[in-house]
Amino acid sequence: MPILAANWKMYKTVAEAEVWLGAVAGRPELELAEVVVFPPLTALHVLRGSGLGLGAQDVGWATEGAFTGMVSAPQLRDAGCAYALVAHSERRRYAGEDDRMAARKIAALWQAGLTPVYCVGEDAAERAAGQGEARLRLQVDTVLDSLGDELGGRLVIAYEPVWAIGSGTPATAEQAGEALALIRERVVGRCGGAAAARLSLLYGGSTSPASAGGFMEQPIIDGLLVGSASLDANSFLAMLEVMVHA
Repeated sequence: MPILAANWKMYKTVAEAEVWLGAVAGRPELELAEVVVFPPLTALHVLRGSGLGLGAQDVGWATEGAFTGMVSAPQLRDAGCAYALVAHSERRRYAGEDDRMAARKIAALWQAGLTPVYCVGEDAAERAAGQGEARLRLQVDTVLDSLGDELGGRLVIAYEPVWAIGSGTPATAEQAGEALALIRERVVGRCGGAAAARLSLLYGGSTSPASAGGFMEQPIIDGLLVGSASLDANSFLAMLEVMVHA
């Protein structure tokens, strides 16, 4: 079953989230895909109980404590979440999140029974310098080194080339497939063949209904992590339609 994940970032009021949900809920295509929405924290309750997968855009690494502004994995579970993004490129850029912190957050999510969606990718300078693959290996290996030799739960990894995000020019399907094949090789090579059953791979980076089909033709790609194209319900549904019939 393909995965379609919508990251709303810092968009949508409660009222706007309700309008979006009203346009999407009940569509038959939803039964043919694993659809996950990552709304802002203020709108989590709108999606709770909707039948869609609910996720948070970030998570604190601690279970509880004096950590003002953080929300723990158990608190997210209590709010109805089953997923959380970890180390999205914007968290890396604006909050200084690194791979070791990502590993702590992944461990916290697994402990609470939630599924982490770990985001990796290279920026334009790294790509131009021929360091894209090395950057991906470092991001994956650092997390695996911190977590140990076995996956503690289901893991979703999203390849989001920073040079493509918001550019309107996504990576080609072939480029995305090659990057995700490298990622799968690192995880399965380190954690063993059983890890393959607990690993899902997404592409994210300026995706659209027009490009979705090409990505889903790549056998290595299990689904898409969508940003701006998910904000409009019609665009989101068009992408879902393409995915379930790819």
